[in-house]
Amino acid sequence: MSSPTSTARPWLRALLWLGLGAWLGAMGLFGAMTRVAFEVVPTPDVAGDLVSRLLGPVLLTGAVLGVALAALGAALGRGWLATLVPLLLSIACLINQFGVSRAVAEIQLSDPGLAPGLAARFATLHHLSVLLFSGTGLGALVLAAIHVRIEAREAQGIGPGGIKSA
Repeated sequence: MSSPTSTARPWLRALLWLGLGAWLGAMGLFGAMTRVAFEVVPTPDVAGDLVSRLLGPVLLTGAVLGVALAALGAALGRGWLATLVPLLLSIACLINQFGVSRAVAEIQLSDPGLAPGLAARFATLHHLSVLLFSGTGLGALVLAAIHVRIEAREAQGIGPGGIKSA
């Protein structure tokens, strides 16, 4: 892929950092809000409903941003790692949204006749969802570090192969 023009490059970089910052900010805010919701909302069922209603949009936005960040990384010539990591994070968001979170939402803990096996399944799935969400947040931080390192090398005039440009 050819390198973007010198006028397009700053815009692509700005979009990359804006998208990455939005992703990290949304995930951080959601994580903090989740803890507060279960402390402030009177019943766990209502808090869980609130959290699940907000989790879906956060995960779908993360999936879209992952693809967009991969495309921006590729367009900027940032290498395979800057392209692969956001795609993997996007896949993790989709798995969490359409697989794990959906399965968690189907189990009604308020059902007095809930079988003990379902409660254990809920706990396992919920734990997996939290791990996927936390892992995606950590992965987004790693992605930011990858881009920081690449930008620092570019500022020193060092290209992708570690070769200093003239």
